[in-house]
Amino acid sequence: MIEITHTTHDGFIVSLPEATLIFDWWRGADYADGDKVPSLPDGVALRPPVYVFISHSHKDHYDPAVFSWAKECADIKYVVSKDVYKRMRHIMSETSVYNGPKLAPEQVACLHPGEVYEDAAVRVEAYPSTDIGNSYAVEAGGKSFFHAGDLNAWVWKDESTQQEINKAYGDFNACLRQIEEGGRTRFDYAFFPVDSRIGRDYFDGAKIFVRRFEVGCFFPMHFGLGDAAERDGRRRDAMRFDLYMNPCRGRYIGLSAWGDRYAATE
Repeated sequence: MIEITHTTHDGFIVSLPEATLIFDWWRGADYADGDKVPSLPDGVALRPPVYVFISHSHKDHYDPAVFSWAKECADIKYVVSKDVYKRMRHIMSETSVYNGPKLAPEQVACLHPGEVYEDAAVRVEAYPSTDIGNSYAVEAGGKSFFHAGDLNAWVWKDESTQQEINKAYGDFNACLRQIEEGGRTRFDYAFFPVDSRIGRDYFDGAKIFVRRFEVGCFFPMHFGLGDAAERDGRRRDAMRFDLYMNPCRGRYIGLSAWGDRYAATE
């Protein structure tokens, strides 16, 4: 059985019999620096081997608190983008004055777009983003997963020139071509931004993605920014599946609160 648990914003925990995959865990907008980090959602365990994916170094995707998990789980691997790696090198240095949780270099895989990490449990392909960092295609437990990070058609139509709009769509489609050129045409599970902050046609990136790739189960994400009322509105907007779903295929699953869970037996 596969269980997929939402944490916040872009954060998902995929629990497989063979491994645990954790994507872009972040403590959330309600937790300022220094506040107590919430535990993992009830019922979620770090079943080894554990793979922690960090798409890029923006604070809503990269939370250094994840490195503390290495104390309780020795069989853990952090798969990070090059910009994250630059920010965390002190965590792997024996001579660093940093006194927080440290990692052995072999516990970290830094991937640039186009690079691959593979071991007995997973195969990870890094792809580009329309922002900094990576998107990730992951094979584990006989299933394929795609986590977009900040890959999206970030088209702010209400405040952009036509030239800027054309460039945003062009950059997005160029990234999708690279995924296709990597041999990817379908994903069993995809986690992708649907963020109404960008205004009119905020769902365009998702709409393009689910028509260009065959997606078994689609999970919207990236609606955890702003104050409480704004986040609630953006969650509702992201769940407007009728605006972007592919009517010919796929299931659309709305996990919007901390600990929301989807279980699949297929």
